[in-house]
Amino acid sequence: METLTISSFPYYSFEDRNMAYSIGSAFYGIYFLVSFPAFLEFDEEIDNTNLERKRVTIWDTFVQSCGYGMIIMCLLDFVRLCTGIPLIVGEMSN
Repeated sequence: METLTISSFPYYSFEDRNMAYSIGSAFYGIYFLVSFPAFLEFDEEIDNTNLERKRVTIWDTFVQSCGYGMIIMCLLDFVRLCTGIPLIVGEMSN
């Protein structure tokens, strides 16, 4: 939906609109695949061994966020490699 709504912007175009909608949506879905379960970790948990609430510190949140970000980046690159999409960081000007 995001791709569809911003496609009317005059400086935004697609080489293959169908691929942008389908593959782009799959790439976008990877963020949700990892981030939704991650929010359970950020909420205070109940430790099942002694039924006390476990404190989640800022450091725990920072480290886990970095880990989730790395998981997302690896999954995005894995899907990119499986679909055969080349990684182009910048265009060379002549």
